[in-house]
Amino acid sequence: KTGLIGVEWRPTTTTLGELSAKRTACDPLWAVQIGRWFDEAGLKPGDRVAILASSSFPGLVLSSIAAAEARSLESLLVVSLGASTWGANSPDHPWPVIERELRQGGFVRAKAAFYTLGGDGEAGGSLSPEGRALLEAAARSSGVPLRVPDGLQEAIATKREALQAFGPKMLVSIGGSHANLGDDKTVLDLPPGLVVPAPGMRAGDGVLGHWLGSGRPALHLLAIEKLALKEKIPVDSPPRPWFASSSRAWAAGAGLALF
Repeated sequence: KTGLIGVEWRPTTTTLGELSAKRTACDPLWAVQIGRWFDEAGLKPGDRVAILASSSFPGLVLSSIAAAEARSLESLLVVSLGASTWGANSPDHPWPVIERELRQGGFVRAKAAFYTLGGDGEAGGSLSPEGRALLEAAARSSGVPLRVPDGLQEAIATKREALQAFGPKMLVSIGGSHANLGDDKTVLDLPPGLVVPAPGMRAGDGVLGHWLGSGRPALHLLAIEKLALKEKIPVDSPPRPWFASSSRAWAAGAGLALF
């Protein structure tokens, strides 16, 4: 009942994922924590932030956009559409549909600059022809350009060019998009959360690694349950009601008084 959990397996699914991690990623406290990271990095209203995301964690994409817009930051949004299990992998509700409904409902203003198919090379590798067709149709209906790179290096170059043209002060990398992380396994040693570049840091050969290599900070949102424990965000917690438990007596009293 989080509203942002997909299905176990459909043609738009790329890899396996943990249901508990996907539910944890839907907690709205992530928007608060991401906003704190923006503040810690010194971002000010009018600054630019790039959000390069996988559709595997739609809750984190929403929280990142909400945190940026709450602080009047300009955002570049790029999303790979293939998703791991329980992400935005429902054929009738992929990320382009979620994004459009969030925008039409007035929850966010952001619209993606472009999409990729995700999967291997971000060109739809590991997706079936049916899955590719479903995601291509979703991108067309959203009016957002779909970039289909010729291999991983072109996918990395495409995203790096978009970053260079936009000029953000911070990169938010969500999930395990192939171009974001690259093929160098050293990226797996990178701690999740706010990453401030340091001498000798090894961050892989993907967009994230190149970005950190330029000396600029990034948010690396992966290993979600580990990161949630570190930041004291509930792990796999059931959705909370709009009022806290301590307010239930007040709500009951107000209802009785109204009666």
